[in-house]
Amino acid sequence: MKKQKLVVVGNGMAGIRAVERAAQARADLYDITVFGAEPHGNYNRILLSPVLAGEMTIQDIILNPLGWYSDNGIRLHVGKMVTKIDRTARKVIAEDGTEEEYDRLLLATGSMPFILPIPAATCPA
Repeated sequence: MKKQKLVVVGNGMAGIRAVERAAQARADLYDITVFGAEPHGNYNRILLSPVLAGEMTIQDIILNPLGWYSDNGIRLHVGKMVTKIDRTARKVIAEDGTEEEYDRLLLATGSMPFILPIPAATCPA
């Protein structure tokens, strides 16, 4: 049986948890590709505050290092933000021109943080 091409846009905790489940349950079913805008494997974003405070390092909160992806047969595009989805051709296109075709597409990009437009929101601490 030919493997289906699963493309995951987003290398965060939710997307990679879905990838882990898919790989564990049916490793023979999917050829998995992940796009992540950041330059490293996924990490525990809940622990980002201690990293910013200098109490932990980014290495302390990495959940899946880069080697994990290749060890599990997952193609990872780090530092590549997907900017276009061509639903007719069934492919995603990153800002650098990297393209991947898909049979199944999972969008797991999370949210975009912003500062509320309230008085004093941008004042120094």
